[in-house]
Amino acid sequence: MTSSLPELILIKGAPGVGKSSTARQLSLQLTSGVLVEVDDLRSMVVAVNWTNQNEHRKLLVLSAQLAAGFLRSGFTPVILVDTFSGNKIDGFMDVFRSEYPKHRVFVAVLHASDEVLRHRVMNREVEGFRDLTISMQINQEAASGLRPCETLIDTSALPPIEVAKAIVALAASRNSRPRNGF
Repeated sequence: MTSSLPELILIKGAPGVGKSSTARQLSLQLTSGVLVEVDDLRSMVVAVNWTNQNEHRKLLVLSAQLAAGFLRSGFTPVILVDTFSGNKIDGFMDVFRSEYPKHRVFVAVLHASDEVLRHRVMNREVEGFRDLTISMQINQEAASGLRPCETLIDTSALPPIEVAKAIVALAASRNSRPRNGF
């Protein structure tokens, strides 16, 4: 199954849509590869500023280089998780393409209904991101600003294992077709 998947699987969306839980379930279905969560890299920064967008962009550059390095070392697929809010995915892909130009990429944009997202964000652990206003804004942006190369998956009624299965099926079925954009 792993060989039929693209080399890079990006999972993006607002805090609370299920990116991390889905990525963990996805990694359990694979026979090889690596899982990179940009938040893990951000937490390595001493005195990280979670609202500093410039700092976030710098870590996305590092993430793109890291993903390319894993692929060059034979780890495939690379599953990379981040909100990719705004146009940050464009900068990430520019760096990734410069590092690893021959690639196949699948972008899963996770989305949840406002009611479900509100419930998930407000019931997160204390150390989790709990700013509902920002989560709702990113959630709306993700659904309305969809690029042709991105696939929207509604996580409102699906457990993470089902979202992971959907990603595998969609990524494998679209893997052989040329895509616009990424």
